[in-house]
Amino acid sequence: MNITIWTSSLSTRNGGALSAAGLLLVCWLGVIATAVAAASVYAQPAAGGNHLDVTLSAPEVETGGTLVVQIDCRRAKACPHDLRLSFYDQAITFFPHPAKGTAVQVGLVGIPLTAPPGKTPLSLAWDTGGHRLTQKVFFEIRSGVYGEESLKVDPRHVRPGPQDLERIRREQEELKRIYASGSRPMLWQGGFQLPVPGEVNGPFGTRRVFNGELQSHHTGVDFRAQTGEPVQAASSGVVRLSKDLFYSGNAVIIDHGAGVFTSYSHLSQINVKVGQKIEKGQSVGLAGATGRATGPHLHWGVKLNSINVNPLSFVRTTELLGGA
Repeated sequence: MNITIWTSSLSTRNGGALSAAGLLLVCWLGVIATAVAAASVYAQPAAGGNHLDVTLSAPEVETGGTLVVQIDCRRAKACPHDLRLSFYDQAITFFPHPAKGTAVQVGLVGIPLTAPPGKTPLSLAWDTGGHRLTQKVFFEIRSGVYGEESLKVDPRHVRPGPQDLERIRREQEELKRIYASGSRPMLWQGGFQLPVPGEVNGPFGTRRVFNGELQSHHTGVDFRAQTGEPVQAASSGVVRLSKDLFYSGNAVIIDHGAGVFTSYSHLSQINVKVGQKIEKGQSVGLAGATGRATGPHLHWGVKLNSINVNPLSFVRTTELLGGA
């Protein structure tokens, strides 16, 4: 089996704020610093002696992280037919590499916050010559270290009444349908950008205690933003949700294809409609403090195959696809 590792790293621990410019600098320094690091993965050959030429973006990924899997067919006659990649309950969609073309197929894997640490397999399956072949590629999952913060919000958003609970149920069902029916083709171009220039003041994965009660882990990142500040689309795609939600307030969800969605919450104003095609950098609305919020800010989330992943690590990892 031919397996290659290319890595980069970005520290997004909970100690302090990080500006957009600082994020980009740290990302590139991380790429340079770790490119020389030794790496290893565990591989199990495909049945029948056939194998795929597999490249992983890292030998070890933190919970909430993003793993890029590449299948290189340039030394083969053609890419395998009906190529499938699975991890936990995720059915990962492959798409042509943005820089290398259709001879290199790419899949993005989201690592759940609850994933147990240790050696973990990715399962590949494909058809060739009338036979279904399988192959496993192993990598390491590392448990993230997340802090805890206490927040004071409207009691209604901690202990909702019967009518609010019914509304929450309906909204959760709607969101589940949206994330399960995204566009299979890749819709974005040129990577992803941060939606606002402000500092990060709410890290991903933090345990959040609302009004003294532990409610959830933070599934996105919060940026400092004043009410009325423009919020930009992280990349191109199609708007799948544009409405007021109980917890998220005025919210927009963009489908970027290949299992990738971004969400923008607590907006004071929404500027886009469902079904609208949107370009990278286009305004989706204005920052605010609607929904369960302690003050004006932007909550930005990334869903990958219905898994919440760290948006900052997602941006850094997908930047690697821009190179040849």
